Amino acid sequence: MRSAHGLLGLSLLAAGLLAAPVACVDVVHQQDVDALGPEQPGVPPGPTHRPGQPCLACHGGSGPAKLQFSVGGTVYAVQGQTQPAVNAAVQIEDVDGKTWTVFTNEVGNFFVTLRDFQPHYPTTNTVTSADGMNTQQMGTLDNRDGSCADCHTATPGTNSAGPVWIARAAADGGAP
Repeated sequence: MRSAHGLLGLSLLAAGLLAAPVACVDVVHQQDVDALGPEQPGVPPGPTHRPGQPCLACHGGSGPAKLQFSVGGTVYAVQGQTQPAVNAAVQIEDVDGKTWTVFTNEVGNFFVTLRDFQPHYPTTNTVTSADGMNTQQMGTLDNRDGSCADCHTATPGTNSAGPVWIARAAADGGAP
């Protein structure tokens, strides 16, 4: 016959085993992924999806994407406009002086995989237009992570410089 303590111990063990999978879920990370919303219609997951969104929310090692990035973001051609900077060079230089250059695709997205380059922070980041006529260097050091849209949100404000862009808009609001 089992003692009351033995049954209590087995009950606690069973409850713990049932709760274990739940305890392994990172609720905050899942909320970040859910906040991205659904994919845009007609744009399958891949290099051209979700321009302007924080890439490392899904590609940062906690999933749900399998391919892990060290750096990823979107570059726009002109400040305050949504035209992508196509084939722009994005150069990342880490604190050790190691550099990596990657080029944006047709929607302005770029990414660096973990197997290609793992920068040691802080980094200095520079973007150059495809024709080499315009260059912007980030005004501060990137001290924390490679998901550009974590700081470069869609709307500029006290906590964000706004999206990454190469050319400043003309005074009349048009292209420079």
